[in-house]
Amino acid sequence: MEPYKKPSIARAVSQALPKKRLELSEKQLRGLKTTAQIILAIGLVAGAISLAVLAPNALQLLKPFVTKNRTKEDRQRQNRKFVKSLYYLKQRGDIELIPIGKDFILKVTQKGRKKVKKLQFETLSIVTDKKWNKRWWLVLADIPSKTHRGRADAFRDKLKILGFYPLQRTVWVYPFDPRDEVDFVSSYYDLTQFVTVMEVSTVDPADEKMLVDFFREKI
Repeated sequence: MEPYKKPSIARAVSQALPKKRLELSEKQLRGLKTTAQIILAIGLVAGAISLAVLAPNALQLLKPFVTKNRTKEDRQRQNRKFVKSLYYLKQRGDIELIPIGKDFILKVTQKGRKKVKKLQFETLSIVTDKKWNKRWWLVLADIPSKTHRGRADAFRDKLKILGFYPLQRTVWVYPFDPRDEVDFVSSYYDLTQFVTVMEVSTVDPADEKMLVDFFREKI
């Protein structure tokens, strides 16, 4: 019988490294630059995930943010940073690490979920198609100012940051499909019921000239 060994996060990570990596989309990874952020993002996408799966995936996803042609010492340093990030997130209450035999199951807490959502909001951007189809997307935001003034202003500010053109106070325009991003922002501010997104093939010629000039670098 093997002697009992207290589960070790560092040991679990080192034993997990050869495993197959989990894929995350470019959209999910956009804006993630730190080890802790990537750990939270993978944990949120996967739900409950073991370190045997998490470790190789997170370290693989971190490759774009570290120096190429790394030495063995560089890899060991990155592994130690990963372990420290796990302890950091656990200490802050963003994740739970539940020992299962020699491994651990990671779960993102409600506190951690809120942080990921805020991170997603702050790093949000609209994916543009390679070629514009010469159609326009309108965001109609008829938000009651008396009861939702603060959130309405914040919603419009976010659309401006994302690069929308304010055709009118309640109408914003973009040349590529922004439905996922607008849905996320309107949900973030709890304004979904007041926001509609539609695609149109034509707009007023004077408006179209103005829009083409405004979005010239994107289209």
